Amino acid sequence: MSVNWVAVEALGTIGGMAILVSALLVLRQLREENKEEFIAGTAATFEIWMDDDFQRAQQWILYELDLQTWEAFMAANRGQYGERAFIRVGSFYNRIGYMVEYELLGKYEGIILDVIASSAIQVWEKMEPLVLDARRTVNATLYQDFQRLLPSCYGRYIPSRSIHSRAQADARKPEPTA
Repeated sequence: MSVNWVAVEALGTIGGMAILVSALLVLRQLREENKEEFIAGTAATFEIWMDDDFQRAQQWILYELDLQTWEAFMAANRGQYGERAFIRVGSFYNRIGYMVEYELLGKYEGIILDVIASSAIQVWEKMEPLVLDARRTVNATLYQDFQRLLPSCYGRYIPSRSIHSRAQADARKPEPTA
């Protein structure tokens, strides 16, 4: 009995091709799972963002919040809508900041930042004096991840009026000549 080496080689080639095709299919399936995981993982974030109550709370911060110290804010808003709005909106952005800081969003980080960057900057500018004051008196790490989120937001947002745009405009002014 002799071995048909052509047949053995053909079987080896077919087996190798089957393994290669299987590996490619597994990789494709893993990519699809990553997409589904991203959608499932960020769906709740977008639901919160789009929720009318969240948008109302965010607008309260942007258009009605006018206190500059934590003590004055709490005296005026403890147990009231303002306190709930502050906590709700600050916690939302803090959570996004946490996900960005610890790279939990991976390559999808930009998708969320494209949506929230502008609002996050505006909200932080309103909340910053209160947050910094509260850190001195109540909670040393209050909204720390929200603050860490801001550099990523500035990378996606060109503010029409802010300290940063004024600084850039000042940088473009010619130096006075002597």
